[in-house]
Amino acid sequence: MWGRMAICVAAGSAAVVVWYLFFLRYNRRQGALVVSRIRAALAGSGQVLAVRWLGSSTFHVALRLGTSLFRHPGVRVHLAPRTNPVRWLRQWWCRAPATVTFEADFEVPPGFNLQVGQHRWCGRSRKHLAPDSGQWEFEPVTPLILTSRPCWQREVTGMMNALLSRRDRDTLSLDFRSTSPHFSATIRLDAVPPEGSTGANVFDTLRELAAGASASRQ
Repeated sequence: MWGRMAICVAAGSAAVVVWYLFFLRYNRRQGALVVSRIRAALAGSGQVLAVRWLGSSTFHVALRLGTSLFRHPGVRVHLAPRTNPVRWLRQWWCRAPATVTFEADFEVPPGFNLQVGQHRWCGRSRKHLAPDSGQWEFEPVTPLILTSRPCWQREVTGMMNALLSRRDRDTLSLDFRSTSPHFSATIRLDAVPPEGSTGANVFDTLRELAAGASASRQ
């Protein structure tokens, strides 16, 4: 009996190790592809300086951008936690996407702390209503702002206008802080276009959003 239990424990441990090593290698390959996509998105406007893995599914990419707006820019990438089956299942169940978080400092720190989150709700009257059927009705809503300051409009209006003017709306969250990093923006990983594709540069979008808040400090 004890021998059979020991065999089962050993087999289970070996399966866990094989699972971990397999998906660790898989995430490393996925990370290399993501870095290639970031490098392609930066073409003509910046370059990748270094890549540092922070865990089995998270890594940081140091950047150099051809703009004086950002200081010490970098990208933090969160892939699906495939090496941990429980965390992976939880993320899949919650439909949490893989994300890319851009972080940088400004020459002059913001004089305010601001968090912007984006949420989307959708509903359909028929079970099999296709997304591209043309029968959807869209209802835009105005931003909801919660503030502890009596005078806020001049500080955030430029940034909010830049955010609302973007048609793609791929930004999941934005943060402006008086402490480092002064600016961070989280987007879905699939918002970074594949290598060789054409379209709007995601880093140009982030620069527009940051510039909107930067202008409000002048």
